[in-house]
Amino acid sequence: MINEPIDIWVEELSAGDDEYFYYWNFLDFNERTKALRFVQEKHRHYYVISHGKLRAILSSYIHIAPKKIQFATGAYGKSFVVADGKPHNLKFNLSHSDNRMIVAVGYHDNIGVDIEVWKGNVDCQVIVQECFAEVEATYWKGLPDNAKPAAFYRFWTRKESFAKAVGAGITLGVSRVITSVDEPTRFLSLPDDYGAVSGWAVVDLDFGLGISGALTVNADSIGQISLKSLSATNTDCERVKINTNSNSY
Repeated sequence: MINEPIDIWVEELSAGDDEYFYYWNFLDFNERTKALRFVQEKHRHYYVISHGKLRAILSSYIHIAPKKIQFATGAYGKSFVVADGKPHNLKFNLSHSDNRMIVAVGYHDNIGVDIEVWKGNVDCQVIVQECFAEVEATYWKGLPDNAKPAAFYRFWTRKESFAKAVGAGITLGVSRVITSVDEPTRFLSLPDDYGAVSGWAVVDLDFGLGISGALTVNADSIGQISLKSLSATNTDCERVKINTNSNSY
């Protein structure tokens, strides 16, 4: 597949009341209903801001008013834009963690992105045992303790970004999504249903200490990646580093 360019939007989810209601007005009935089901105000707030910003971002590409954009979902809940009753050729994927969100937008058939704010209460050892391949687990266990968090989230976001790209959810079995422990960043093995590793590309997104991310597309390489934000004062974009040691960029 042609290595189409991809835009990655980096956004904060913290917002005041005015901004909250601004984005609330973009949501459709189903989104508003879901938002009101959240028990914790913070979770409801983040949901409204993330989905409102998603609509604003997509509107800038397809020139439809944010509140008029229509979505449909695949078998495992992956959303896509619908226009004239058919899937739009513009694809996107949204990920959020704590008060950060990223949206990848492009024209690849399958695109997935993941962001993870590191959490101190995660039992990395258990997840490594259950979800990492032997080569990944062996590498991780051999690292000094101070290097383990970054490596854990690096592997995890790669796996999650692939699962989100194919829209398979937890049924995928992320232990079968195996990536390199050295450079260049690449897939070593994937579940049989998704073809050869040469048909997929992955890059690491480095947000600085404490935040990790990854992008996966169904292409032999990834074209130019542009970092964007709805806010002119958002400095997160300036801090993001894309792993240029990857053979996918």
